[in-house]
Amino acid sequence: MANRVPERDIAPTLSAAEKWIESCLIGDRAVFSPDCRWTAALIEEVYRAFVDHPNSGEDDFMTKLKGQMKNASPAAQQLMAEMLWALLLFPSNMKAATKRRQICDLWALSEQALASNDSLLRDDVLIGIGSGGPGFNSYRPQELTYLIALARDLKERGEEERRCIFGSYDAFFLWIDSVPREGSRQFRHMLRYFAFPHRVERISSNNDRRKILKAFGVASARDIASFSDRQLDEGLLELRSKLQSTQNSLALDFYEPKLKEKWSSERRIKTAGGEVLVTVPDADDELDDKELVAIETNSPDARQSIQIQSKLAKIGTIMGFKIWIPRADKGRVQELLRESERASLLEELPLNYEIATLATIEQIDVLWLRGRSIARAFEVEHTTAIYSGILRMADLLALQPNMDIRLHIVAPEERREKVFREMKRPVFSLLERGPLSRSCTFISYDNVTEISKLEHLAFMNDGIIAEYEEKAE
Repeated sequence: MANRVPERDIAPTLSAAEKWIESCLIGDRAVFSPDCRWTAALIEEVYRAFVDHPNSGEDDFMTKLKGQMKNASPAAQQLMAEMLWALLLFPSNMKAATKRRQICDLWALSEQALASNDSLLRDDVLIGIGSGGPGFNSYRPQELTYLIALARDLKERGEEERRCIFGSYDAFFLWIDSVPREGSRQFRHMLRYFAFPHRVERISSNNDRRKILKAFGVASARDIASFSDRQLDEGLLELRSKLQSTQNSLALDFYEPKLKEKWSSERRIKTAGGEVLVTVPDADDELDDKELVAIETNSPDARQSIQIQSKLAKIGTIMGFKIWIPRADKGRVQELLRESERASLLEELPLNYEIATLATIEQIDVLWLRGRSIARAFEVEHTTAIYSGILRMADLLALQPNMDIRLHIVAPEERREKVFREMKRPVFSLLERGPLSRSCTFISYDNVTEISKLEHLAFMNDGIIAEYEEKAE
């Protein structure tokens, strides 16, 4: 069945989604309280606060969202928190703790506390169904706008008609295709899956749907390119039936390793040191990258990366390290540090490497040094392509294969999978000293912030990083 995943229980998430559809979309009740929150009047208030007053400033999504909802009524603020919960229910490429914190912070605007141990905020509910990819979070304002549009449209219909929409796959398509949307919007796939998990795959991107159908020979690439959402669903349902009849398994999942290797860009390569998992992006992946980079050209992320650099500099300073910041960034980072913290910033690197190595090291976003040796190196990646930081780390290891240094890519949490995918490209996986993924880890922006807030940081050593870093393997 499409609603089963091998070695993972997604039943709590599906149960939560079923309750949301029944109580909130078909009915008007709330998710986290016995009150009515999903009413036409409150949805209209949320629409006016968020959609009618867009914020294109430099702050991150949550800061802007809280600012937009600041003057709304407590009931509308709680509704928006529930909308955020619904929006984040499907994606698995964001930690449950991050989702929970964002939802509770937004609810707190109403001057009421939402219990973080609520049954619908548990890890097994918020762990998600499938990856939303980097695009979902890059376009989160548009995805939220689309959710609001869907809710507004539903509330213009009677409860009997709403029940019909979510009780019939055919009726659902007639309805959702009638609601205007800007762009592709992944949430349309997520909602369709929640409404019909026995029939729809846990895939939030038509890119993956097309890859699967193409790889298994369901149709030609040209034909598949023009398939509608419904045609893709039907093709996958037919393919699932064929595969289940040969594999005799109800838990068939297209992301299971044995099936995924048939259609995805991930491959296992045998090397002298053993098997290495590599990623070979195809044309569709590269196109996604270009589109995402294009929308970020004027985004606030560059400013956010400076803030993360400053936090890393502050953490290192408190732990007793000297800090290197590239000359191009140093002035902006200094502005965010106290006078006492600025004293730890180095003017020159006290290293005895040849020119090529030094030129590479000098461009790394943040270095922690003790004496004349580098303890840790951090590349802060604010662009979706991720290439530059990983390339710099690989260059460093190629120039100094015996260097004992801990390497980290720091990026927004929603880009974890993108970082890992790039890290596992052949060029990075087949280095002389071994795959880059074994030498370099991922740390999310959120985790950098969490480390910076730790009490008694001055009495800790840099080993604390191990509790917050994540490995690609």
